[in-house]
Amino acid sequence: MMKQEKEISFLKKLIISIKDFEKYPELASKSWLTITSYLIKLLLIFTIIISFASVYDLSKQVNNVINYIKEELPEFAFANGELKVEQNEPIIYENMDNLFNTIIIDTNVEEETLNTYKEKVQNTNNAIILLKEKALLKTQVTNGLVEYNYNTIAETYKINEFTKNEVLKYFSTTNLMLMYIGIFIMVAIYMFILYFASIWLDIVLLGALGYFTALILRLHLRFSAMCKVAVHSLSLPILLNAIVILLETFTTFRIQYFEIMYIGVSYIYIIAAILMIKSDVIKNQKELIKIIEEQEKIKQELEKQKEKEEEEKEKQKKEKQKEEQRKKEKKEQKEKNVGNEPQGENA
Repeated sequence: MMKQEKEISFLKKLIISIKDFEKYPELASKSWLTITSYLIKLLLIFTIIISFASVYDLSKQVNNVINYIKEELPEFAFANGELKVEQNEPIIYENMDNLFNTIIIDTNVEEETLNTYKEKVQNTNNAIILLKEKALLKTQVTNGLVEYNYNTIAETYKINEFTKNEVLKYFSTTNLMLMYIGIFIMVAIYMFILYFASIWLDIVLLGALGYFTALILRLHLRFSAMCKVAVHSLSLPILLNAIVILLETFTTFRIQYFEIMYIGVSYIYIIAAILMIKSDVIKNQKELIKIIEEQEKIKQELEKQKEKEEEEKEKQKKEKQKEEQRKKEKKEQKEKNVGNEPQGENA
């Protein structure tokens, strides 16, 4: 059994999972080690694709930020824990399609004005307020504005001073490539762990749906077998999900309610697999009935042959008895004739 599983490549299993419904009963009989190995390989492909899409999307935003720093921001410098900008008026950018929706730079801010800035960014997902000695950051992860002191950042990352030109030089092609590779690896590991943990909920849900559907169809299947079928039924939805992510990354194409379709396609696969299993069961039952009927015919033939042999033996036995009876009568007749012979000549 293990030898057969090793001979089946991942690509062949993937093709079977997508288009060969009739082989799902065979897939359901595989060991959990084989099933889990297939799932890991499938999720690796998926996480590589979505990690690439995430890094590509990030690279576009980073390029926008670099262009924004190069073309929009005035000359600035950081030294001794303070940010200096060659512009006295506040710099405010709103409704931006970059890493930050709102960017505010004001190194001469007053308390009342700062409160106004804080109110302005409350309804934005990502915003940053750069002041003389600190920065205020708001993201989708944080509940509100988080304050970062420049001195703390400088001590942590060993940054003493920098200028606008030095920042732009830092974002060179080599540094960006190293940064993207590091981010790709981190995102891939994080996404794989996240999806591998969460997908088991889908597997259990689909396994339960398949189990109760089989009961409705008067087919008693093991819950573990339905979970194995569920793993393979997720093959096409996972690949479709990866394709959708790529399309959304490189185009303006969007699919609403894809999660519903994701589960729906998997459930259709499970129903098809159950019907195939039911069809095999009915086929096996018919073959079993034929075998039983053939065995019954053979049994009847053997009984008839046995009766015939017994009749033949009985007939031979009777003929033998008759033959012995004739021999006995013949012998008695002979002895009688000898006893009745005349005695005169001897006298």
